[in-house]
Amino acid sequence: MLVLAIRGGRYAAVAILYRTRPELEHTDLMHDVVGACPLDCPDGCSWIVTVNDDGKAVKLRGNSSHPFTDGGLCKKVNPWLEFAEDPSRLLFPLKRVGAKGEGRFERVTWTEALSDIAARLIAVRDHHGGESIWPYTGTGNVGAIQGAGLPAGARVMNALGASNHKGTICSVSGHVGLSYSQGFANGMDPEDVVHAKTILLWGANTLVTSQHFWPFVERARENGATVIVVDPVGTRTARRSDQHVALLPGSDGALALTLCRLVRDLGGVDQSWIEAHGHGYEDFSGLLDEWTLERGAEACGLPPEEIRSVATRIVEGGPLAIKLGQGMQRHAHGAQAARTVSCLAGITGSFGQKGGGLVYSTGPAYTLNTHAARRPELRPGPVRDLAMTRLVDVLEQADPGIEAIVISGANPVVSNPDSNGVKRALSREDLFTVAIDVYPTPTTNYADYVLPSTLQHEQVEMNDSFSHYYLNWNNQAVEPAGEALSHTEIYRRLATALAEHDPMFADATFQATEEDYARALLDTERFREIGLTFEALRDRGFMRLPEPAPVERFDFTSERAEADGLGYQPEWRGTKESARDGAYQLIANGSDWFVNTVFSQTAKTLGRTGEPPVVVTAADAERDGLEDGMAVVVHNDRGSFAAQVRIDDWAARPGVATITKGWGAQLVNATVREEDSDGGQGAVYHDNVVMIRPAGSPALT
Repeated sequence: MLVLAIRGGRYAAVAILYRTRPELEHTDLMHDVVGACPLDCPDGCSWIVTVNDDGKAVKLRGNSSHPFTDGGLCKKVNPWLEFAEDPSRLLFPLKRVGAKGEGRFERVTWTEALSDIAARLIAVRDHHGGESIWPYTGTGNVGAIQGAGLPAGARVMNALGASNHKGTICSVSGHVGLSYSQGFANGMDPEDVVHAKTILLWGANTLVTSQHFWPFVERARENGATVIVVDPVGTRTARRSDQHVALLPGSDGALALTLCRLVRDLGGVDQSWIEAHGHGYEDFSGLLDEWTLERGAEACGLPPEEIRSVATRIVEGGPLAIKLGQGMQRHAHGAQAARTVSCLAGITGSFGQKGGGLVYSTGPAYTLNTHAARRPELRPGPVRDLAMTRLVDVLEQADPGIEAIVISGANPVVSNPDSNGVKRALSREDLFTVAIDVYPTPTTNYADYVLPSTLQHEQVEMNDSFSHYYLNWNNQAVEPAGEALSHTEIYRRLATALAEHDPMFADATFQATEEDYARALLDTERFREIGLTFEALRDRGFMRLPEPAPVERFDFTSERAEADGLGYQPEWRGTKESARDGAYQLIANGSDWFVNTVFSQTAKTLGRTGEPPVVVTAADAERDGLEDGMAVVVHNDRGSFAAQVRIDDWAARPGVATITKGWGAQLVNATVREEDSDGGQGAVYHDNVVMIRPAGSPALT
């Protein structure tokens, strides 16, 4: 394979020219195919699949030409080709023959399945209204064509008049919070962190959830930067940092305000930047008067000298870069917390310094033309928005009610709040349920039809990133396994079946190809200006987006936030559930072995990881009669799950327990309440108080 690097300033691109590599010439047809990882991970890696002369994928590796991927994939993705051949993989359409939840199905043909699905959806539309259909799309694939964007599904569902699905489960609260202060979530280029001198990884377990960002952090450290992790949990990233600030869950806003007060008092305010770009600083400074070091230390559960040391480092350390993670905004007041943390970058004028600022997600830079791809004008009338985080409430209380739900790339029984409620809601016999997935999950057990979908190397896709500014193209490398179909093909065939009942669906708009969708998504003036066209992206494999816009205005106060209930000033609002004596605040972290629930139940994953333990401190274990390795029940008034105890004073802190999320059999989210956060209807996973007792002992009250 010949790799031709093409660079023009910051707008870098790489052309992959395919030909047989010298060392593979004896195989004649062995070739490499450029693609991209589709998982719900910030890194958005570019990869290369090697295919042999039998059309079989035999090797997967990171694209060494990609500036962010830099040739490496993570251990979650390296076994991808093994995952594709897992014996549990769904290969044929299935129809339910048992009770909902039992997981008993029989094999049917695609024609039989789609004909019945089309007839049922038309019947729901005609008898209950289109908004009684919910296209529930998750982030098993975050691609713009086959994944969470899913324009093919959107066109069909828009024409049916279905309710609009709002993807609120992951990061929405942080985006909302930052919109009040710095305006958008990508307040700096993550690659510029190499120029920072103080790096705050705030609620971001970088080594586990965004490992390709870590080399940039290490380069900064080689240049003299100090790396500080702010996290209640002793993560792998915390262990590799220069300082770990283990604050109480939900106290992020209190710590940010206290640090702002100390930075101000230590002379670290960039007055010239604030005069040019800041608004409302005088009122904000008045709020800081209330945040003494003693108050902040008590609210955060930290020694005063530890907070002071961080403030001193910020003032004396040069450009401040804050990488805000998603964990800290998964609280009832997550939007307010993100808004408040950003004030630390605002007060120091970090946005105006090379290597300085705050980045939460680079997602806002990917201004794809989703309107042209999804065609919302196909709707016959007004639209009803439904938040995916309120699945139980909607399925049980919505008016008009939901009569049909099509779940694609999502596993809400495991991933949503209130797992028991989700199972109950999906058990409705009158709810027609279709699940599109790659593997059986606890959610597919409740479906009337389960449709097998392709994996990334078996389909065409376009992927963005949350951590860099390169748009990736994914070519299909091999034929799909079994009878699996891409999401686009499933909806093309569904449209054909729908046309038997309504001739509107015979229109060519529902038979658009992957190339059609890609061209529509890239049809923007901004992309045309830099030559980011379909042909260029397909031929080069990835292209850099335009230079991100700088933060030109920073609002320390906000009338819009006040109108939305968050307050004119970013006052601290703590957790809604407080850990009483004998209770724990439970933090569920991302796994080191899989993303969310994807691949969690494959043979490869099960063979290299056991059921995750719940981790507590030695003091808490002694108090509650817990021993290392003991079987326990973690519970509250919402639900419970079984686990084993691990005692680790580094990983946990007093009154805080931690566990890995996403394990299908464990249902950690049975203990999480279904409730809106303060911004965008986000989930409140980390605002969760539980008790832990030995298995077999009487329940505690």
